Amino acid sequence: MNATSRTHLWQRLQEAGLVAGDPPFAPASPWFVRLMLGIAGWIGALFILGFIGTGFAMVMRNAGSAAFAAILCCGGAYALFRLPSKGDFTSQFGLATGLAGQALFAIAISQHFSTDKSVGFFLFFCVEAALTLLMPNFMHRIFSTLGAVGAASFGLAQAGLHGVALPLTAAGCALVWRGEMRLAARADLWQPVGYGLALGVLQTATTSLMGREMLSLFGRDKGGWLLKHGAEVGTSLVIIVVLVVTVNILRELVIEPFSSEGIAILGCAVLTLAVSFPAHGFAAALLILILGFAGGNRILFGLGLLALVSFLSHYYYQMRETLLFKSLILAAIGLFMIGCRWLLLKLYPAKETRIHA
Repeated sequence: MNATSRTHLWQRLQEAGLVAGDPPFAPASPWFVRLMLGIAGWIGALFILGFIGTGFAMVMRNAGSAAFAAILCCGGAYALFRLPSKGDFTSQFGLATGLAGQALFAIAISQHFSTDKSVGFFLFFCVEAALTLLMPNFMHRIFSTLGAVGAASFGLAQAGLHGVALPLTAAGCALVWRGEMRLAARADLWQPVGYGLALGVLQTATTSLMGREMLSLFGRDKGGWLLKHGAEVGTSLVIIVVLVVTVNILRELVIEPFSSEGIAILGCAVLTLAVSFPAHGFAAALLILILGFAGGNRILFGLGLLALVSFLSHYYYQMRETLLFKSLILAAIGLFMIGCRWLLLKLYPAKETRIHA
């Protein structure tokens, strides 16, 4: 029985004088039932994509046919998301169908712009940005935002601007998560976009570490100075974003950046980021961690913490420096951060009267 039928039945019972008050809430389905319905939706959508790929092989070889199939899939997903009452099967089926449409868009664009990959990446970025705005589904917006960030990252790298996408994505992520009024006004749009940008920051930081190896997969191995030093440039600009976010948080806590307390906090932040500069990705993970902690968002905080451990592990196990040197760097980062915490608590003990809502 759907919501409309339950409401109609409750009205009839009220008219008969058998019940009174508001209708009771329908009990939610057990989690394992919802999980199985979601899996069934994904299986159904994958069968549709497989049918398109095997029954109509021309779709995968022709850009126009792939684009037409992509429009059909995305249109069908939009219609499913707009249904007034939809269950887990419908939502997951629509999500999988929408993702299949995105994959078909990628195939169509790659077929048509096979000789100019940078234009193809920027066009796919526009498609993903449009889908982010149009598709009224939380998870679909996260995936679309993540796809848009990836397309912009590879497009800029193909254009010879390797390392620029990371600070741009970090700045966008900071703007979204620090704009609390924006989140409150359109949480259905900005919250998934914020999570997608946070994942995009970590994705871009990861790909920027690969540099030449990643770009060679797309046929570009000559990118000039930025290709060789894109990770350093991106990390330097992300450090600036972290410091700007720190200043914004200090002002929110009624701490002037140029007061003795503000200078001490910013000084510790600058020195920590400078010591950790060889571990590329540390600043990006620290930004996500700070945004999650300042906003009281456990998901964002946990994501930043996991990313911090992952990037430090990557730095330790890469083969560019000796294990002794990398061990000394990691030990210096840890000791320095502990020392900064001890010094700040010693100089400026926590005030019981300061409450941050």
